[in-house]
Amino acid sequence: MSLPEDMVREVLARVKDEGDLFTCAGTCRRWSFLAADVRRRRWPYHPSSFLSGFLIAKSSARSLFPMPASVFGRDRRLLRSFFHDAVGSLLKRATPLAARHGLLLMRLPSSRALLQLAVCNLLVGTCDVLPPLESGWRYHDSGYAIFTKADCSSTGKQQPSSSSPRGYSALFKVLVICGNRDHQPFTLHAFSYCDGTWNTPTETVFDPTKLGICGPLMHRNAVVCHGTAHWLVGWDHLCPSDSRLHTIDVDAKTSQVSLTKIVSPIRQNLHIYDEPQLSVSANGILSLIYMERPGNNWQGFQLEICTRKDDERSEGDGPVTWLYSRVVELKPPNQIQAERLHLTFLGEKGGTVVVRDNYMNFYIADLETGVMEKLKYHGHVSRQMFIPFEIYWPTF
Repeated sequence: MSLPEDMVREVLARVKDEGDLFTCAGTCRRWSFLAADVRRRRWPYHPSSFLSGFLIAKSSARSLFPMPASVFGRDRRLLRSFFHDAVGSLLKRATPLAARHGLLLMRLPSSRALLQLAVCNLLVGTCDVLPPLESGWRYHDSGYAIFTKADCSSTGKQQPSSSSPRGYSALFKVLVICGNRDHQPFTLHAFSYCDGTWNTPTETVFDPTKLGICGPLMHRNAVVCHGTAHWLVGWDHLCPSDSRLHTIDVDAKTSQVSLTKIVSPIRQNLHIYDEPQLSVSANGILSLIYMERPGNNWQGFQLEICTRKDDERSEGDGPVTWLYSRVVELKPPNQIQAERLHLTFLGEKGGTVVVRDNYMNFYIADLETGVMEKLKYHGHVSRQMFIPFEIYWPTF
């Protein structure tokens, strides 16, 4: 006998952790609607996604490392364990590149002249191999993005399509923006799920060397906000307030590329401890997060959060105003000798920040309270290797 709807809702309302609530949502369609309703009532201002784990983009770590109370359990899981034997074998030597809304973009083993990508759904256990892409560049110096149909919808809701590949009705487009260390202009490749092909490569109209932008993209996995993918370029740690900081922006519908100069509001005397991170705030605004340590003790470890004024749209390489939003002081666990720590900012997703200390221990911190929790030892991981994996509530 099935339980009455109000009784099920009452049971779900007593589930304290958001990850556990998401696990309950996978019971059946009826429970998924009820769990989503409970989640909206309890966390009305939280993002639609929450960090459930992370991946490390290197050949020796093809695993998902779960967060505490993750829907995937407590211990790390090999990626091939999410799929049946044939797909698992296909991904045995694959490298994770980007993730969005429970989907994972993987690079499959291939020749140097080709880039073979696949989009995987870890919740469903399916994998969609894309046509090979000719490449004369190194994949690890490039940027990647996954667009869903919600990114191109004015309502932000998924619209299934019978023409989409199996298991991927939510997918719309995959982007690869190719960079290199020779400071040449970036080149954009876009795979459309409507057409089933890669488009003709588009060379960007701006020359990074003329703007003083050197080196590859600062992060491989794009930050997607309001139907636009963003990559950060041009950071100079010696002069953090310098105007060479830009975002490369690609529109989901048109694949049009633009460059936006960031007029940073950070103070001249601010001691930036690590390069900034792009993020999306709980209310859906593009944000920059800086890590600051002005003093010689732990009290200086803070996150300075700036948000973009979305009512100002740039044209060409014109600047967009960014404003100070708030400051969050990081609060380490009591047993940690905080004064001896040096932190590296790895990433943020759904209001959870992940940092690594000089002893290669990982910590998560709540972006509202700054309270930190120590995770397991994961070795040396750079920001370029770190890929946060989010669970997206509207999927249900």
